[in-house]
Amino acid sequence: MSKEKLQNLVKEFPEYSDVFDAVLVWFENHPKINAISMDTFYSSNFGFSESHISIAFTIMKQTKILKTIYRVLDEDGAKIGRDFNTIDEIPATLDTMSGQKKDIDDVFIVPYYSINK
Repeated sequence: MSKEKLQNLVKEFPEYSDVFDAVLVWFENHPKINAISMDTFYSSNFGFSESHISIAFTIMKQTKILKTIYRVLDEDGAKIGRDFNTIDEIPATLDTMSGQKKDIDDVFIVPYYSINK
C-alpha cells in the first residue's frame, strides 16, 4: 500500500488515523502473518473502542486498503482449511488437520483482513 494512499485517508478521516496507523504498523511488525482479525485491536494495549475499530476497518475496506478473507475455526480456535475469499466458497464439510470431518454448522466463520496489494 502506498504512503500517499494512507496520507489521503488520514486527511479525509483524521479521527481514525490512530487505528489506521496501528493496523499498518502491526502488519509491518509481523511480515510473516498475512491477515488479522479486528480482535487484535480490542485489547487494552491499544485503547480503541469497538465502534472506533469497526468504523476504521470499514473505511479501510471501502478504500481498498484492506480486503476481507474468511477463516474457519474449530471450537478451540484452530484454523481449519485454507482462507476463503467469500463465505460462499466454504464447503459444507471441512477436514481438520487430523482428518476429522467438521460440519459447517459446528465451526466458526471469522472475517480476517489482509493488506490489499
